[in-house]
Amino acid sequence: MNQTHVIERAFEIAERDHACLKVSDVREALAREGYTISDLMHLEGWSIREQLRRRMRARGSRAIGRIEFAESRP
Repeated sequence: MNQTHVIERAFEIAERDHACLKVSDVREALAREGYTISDLMHLEGWSIREQLRRRMRARGSRAIGRIEFAESRP
């Protein structure tokens, strides 16, 4: 049994795992970690999916910002 609640873990993955580009990627990562289909049903709502998408987009924006900053340094 996983100690971290599936929604909390989904947010962590969305924010940190650069291999996850879509909500389905987050779901697959959770399944690999041992979360059950029943657990993954918590991610079916429009609102939670949109929150995950926003976090993945924000993660991408932060990465682009770091690259632009590094490239602008002498």
